[in-house]
Amino acid sequence: MNTPVPQDALVVRLGDDLAGVAREVDRIRTTLLTLQSAPRTTAPASASVPAPPPPGPWAPPVAWAPPVAWAPPPAGWGPPSPPARPAPRLPRPPRAPRAAWSPAKLLAVTGAATTVLGVVLLLVLAAGRGWFGPEARVIGGALLGLALVGIGVRVRRRAGDAEVPSAAVALAATGVAALFLTVAAAVALFGLLPLALGAPFALAVTAGGLVLADHWRHQGLALGVLVAAGLAAPLVVGGPTPTLVALVLGAQVAAVLVARRRTWLAVATTAAVVSTLAALGAAIRLLLGAPDTHLATTVAVLAVLVAGGVSAVLLGTSGRVAATAVLGAPVLPVLLVSIGLARIPGTLVAGGVAVALLLAVVGFDRVVPAGADGTQRRGAAAPEAGYRALALVAGAGATGALLVATVLAMGSGPLSLPLLAEALVLGVAAAVTRRAGPLLAAAVLGLVGGLVALGQDAPMELVASFPARPFVVTLPGGAVTAGAVGELAAALVVYLLLSAVALVGLVALGRLGWLRDRGRAATAAGLLGVVALYGAAGAVVTAALLISPTRDAFLVGHVLVTVSWTAIALVLLARGLKDSLSRVLGGVLVIAAVVKLVTFDLTALDGLARVAAFLGAGLVLLAAGSRYAKAVIAAPGASGADGAPGSGGSAGPSEA
Repeated sequence: MNTPVPQDALVVRLGDDLAGVAREVDRIRTTLLTLQSAPRTTAPASASVPAPPPPGPWAPPVAWAPPVAWAPPPAGWGPPSPPARPAPRLPRPPRAPRAAWSPAKLLAVTGAATTVLGVVLLLVLAAGRGWFGPEARVIGGALLGLALVGIGVRVRRRAGDAEVPSAAVALAATGVAALFLTVAAAVALFGLLPLALGAPFALAVTAGGLVLADHWRHQGLALGVLVAAGLAAPLVVGGPTPTLVALVLGAQVAAVLVARRRTWLAVATTAAVVSTLAALGAAIRLLLGAPDTHLATTVAVLAVLVAGGVSAVLLGTSGRVAATAVLGAPVLPVLLVSIGLARIPGTLVAGGVAVALLLAVVGFDRVVPAGADGTQRRGAAAPEAGYRALALVAGAGATGALLVATVLAMGSGPLSLPLLAEALVLGVAAAVTRRAGPLLAAAVLGLVGGLVALGQDAPMELVASFPARPFVVTLPGGAVTAGAVGELAAALVVYLLLSAVALVGLVALGRLGWLRDRGRAATAAGLLGVVALYGAAGAVVTAALLISPTRDAFLVGHVLVTVSWTAIALVLLARGLKDSLSRVLGGVLVIAAVVKLVTFDLTALDGLARVAAFLGAGLVLLAAGSRYAKAVIAAPGASGADGAPGSGGSAGPSEA
C-alpha cells in the first residue's frame, strides 16, 4: 500500500522542478544570443546536424532548505545585449501619378483645336468672300457654341460621380470659345454690336465657362477656355487693337474671381498674360504710328493695369509669385504708350501711374509694419509676406514710371537736375522712415542722373580743363573768355545735388544699419565719398567761373578745393574719436586731397596757384596731425604714441 506524500514535500518538489526549468530556459537563451552575435557561415550540404544528448535519469529532489533572502544583482550584471543592427531601409513613397495623355484625351484636345479653327474660318473667310450674311454667320456661330456646350454637359452628366471625361471638357471649352469668337466677330468684323455692349457679352460668355469649370471643379476647363479665346481672338479681330484688349479684359475679371475661390493661380496668371500681351501689342502698334488710336489705346492699357492691380490684391494672400506677375507685367505697356504719346499727355500718363503706384506702395507697406531697424518683421504671416512682395513690385514700377515721366517732361533741358532732385527726396524719405524701398529707388534715379550729369550737364571737362565748352567760350580775338550763365548755373546746381545725394545716401545706409560692418562701411564711404568730393569740387570751380570766367578764377577754385578738403578732413577726424564713420570719411578725404595734389594740382596748376595749393594743404595737414594726436592722447581711455595710457588732460575731443 502506497504511503501518501506529504503536502510540503510536493511543494518543495514542484519548486525544484520550476527552478530547473528556469535554468534550462536561461541556458537556451544564452546559446541563442551567442549564435545570433556570431558571424553566419554557410554549412556544407553534407554536414549532418548532431543529435541532441539523451535526457539524464531522474534524480530525487534534494532536502528542502529555507529560501535565501533576495538581494539585488551586482552593478553591471545582466544578460548580454544583442548587437545593434542597421536600421532597415524604408521603402520609397510611391510617386504621384502624372497626368497621362491618353489617346482619348489627345483626340479630345486635337478635336477642340480643330473646331475652334473651323469657327475662325467660318467667321473670317466667309466674311471675306461674302458667302453668308453677317447675321447668319453670327447666329450660326452662336448655335454651334451652344450646341457644343450642351453636348459637353450631357456627357458630364452621364459620367455620374466619376472623373470628368476629357470629351466633356473639350466640348465645353470649344463651345465657350466659339461663343466668345462670335461676340468678337459681331463687334470687330460685322459691326452688329457696339463695343459698349460687346464687352459685357464677352464677359458673360467667359464667366459662364469659368462658372461651369468651377461647378465641375476642373481647372483644365478654365485654362482651355482662356487659352482658346486668347489665341483665336486676334485672328478674328484683326490684330492687337484696343477692341481686342477690351474683349479679353473681361476674361481676366471673370477669371480672377474663380481663381480666388478655388485657389487656381494658373487660371489667374493665364488670364493676366492674355490681357497683358494684348495691351503690349496695342502699345507697340501705337509706337509704330497707328492712326487715331491714341485715346482708345491709352484707356485700354490703363484698364489692364487697374485690373492687374485689383487681381494682385485679391491673390496677394494666396500666391505671391502670381500676384507680383499680375501687378508688374501691365506696367510695361503703359510706359510704352506714354512714350508714344505727345510730350504733355505722355508726361501726365506716366506721372499719374507713378503717383498711383507710390500710393499703392504706401498702402501695402502699412500692412507690414517695420521693425526698429527699418526692415520688415521676419516670420510674418503669409498675407503680410504677399503684400510685402506687392509693395516691392509696385515700387519698382513707380520708379520706372517716374523716370519716364521725368525724361518726357524735361525734353531738351538738363535731365540730370530733376533726376537727382527726385533721388534726394527719396533718399531723405528712406533716412526718415528707415525703409529700404525708397533707398533703392533713390539709387536707381541717382545712378541714371549721375551718368547723365557726367555725360552732359556736369562733365569732368568743366572741372579738369579751361575753357570747357559750352560753359566757357573764347571770344573773337582769342584772349578774352565769357561764360554761359545758364549752363554754368545749371551745372552748379547739378554738382550740389550730386554731393547732397551721396551724403544723404550714406546717412540713410547708416540709419538702416548697413554700415555696422567695417568692410561695408569702408566700401560705401569710399564710393559715395568720391561722388560727394567730385560734386563739391565741381561746385567750387563752377561758382568761381560764374564770378569770373577766367583762368585765374579757375585756378583759385582748385586751390580752394584742395585746402577745403584738408580742412574738412581735420573736422571729420576730430569727430572720428567718437564716430567710426566720420573717421573713415576723414581718412578717405585726406587720401583724396593728397592724390589731387600729386596727380592734378602738380600738372594743371601753375605759378602762384600751385604754390598756394601745396602750402595751404601742407599747413592744414600739419595742424591736423598735431591737433589730432593731442586729442587722441587726451581722450578718455586712449593710448599714447608709446602705448601707455594717456593722461586725462584738459584738451578733449571736442576742443580738437
